[in-house]
Amino acid sequence: MRIGGFLPQSLIDYPGKIAAVIFTQGCNFRCGYCHNPELVLPKCFNPMLDEDEILHTISKRAGWLDAIVVTGGEPTIHVDLPDFLNRLKNTGLLIKLDTNGSNPKMLKTILDNQLVDYVAMDIKNLFTPSAYGKVIGVENCDKLLESVKHSFEMIKSSQIETEFRTTYIPGIHNHFVIKELKNATEGFRYTVQQFREGENVSCLHNLSGQN
Repeated sequence: MRIGGFLPQSLIDYPGKIAAVIFTQGCNFRCGYCHNPELVLPKCFNPMLDEDEILHTISKRAGWLDAIVVTGGEPTIHVDLPDFLNRLKNTGLLIKLDTNGSNPKMLKTILDNQLVDYVAMDIKNLFTPSAYGKVIGVENCDKLLESVKHSFEMIKSSQIETEFRTTYIPGIHNHFVIKELKNATEGFRYTVQQFREGENVSCLHNLSGQN
């Protein structure tokens, strides 16, 4: 697994649980507000962390942890994600997956094999190509959006603990958008996160080198 970051303990990434957080490296979206460019833009990548060392650290701290969160980047772009999640499940800890919903085939494999206990999916905007593309920085995203919508429906129909969330971006989102998204996620946990200023993908996307 391409691991770009590791947090031994977090009180906020898995609701009500103490969790270790593993950040996968690489993403197929280019959301300008994202404050983890080192996990998204290849030119900003740090050296990968060793998977075995991280698992060893988690095993030593297992008595202090309730869960492990796998986030990104975008974890589902990695073909070895199911094998990695299976290794994490063997720790006996709860597993949470954060995803942008762009790979429903991978998500189905994970859900069918009960590899996670909780899924949090980002909903970037209203489900139209123009609205979604404005946030994710991908042109002609019709096919990609269909995948996102497929994942959205799949997660809603599953029996797994679920959360949907949107980062509120001034100038893109408004009261109407958030109301529509709340309606679409009715019956599920829905979180609106505030945009944070600072170094982000938008700041670094146009630098020389790979993007």
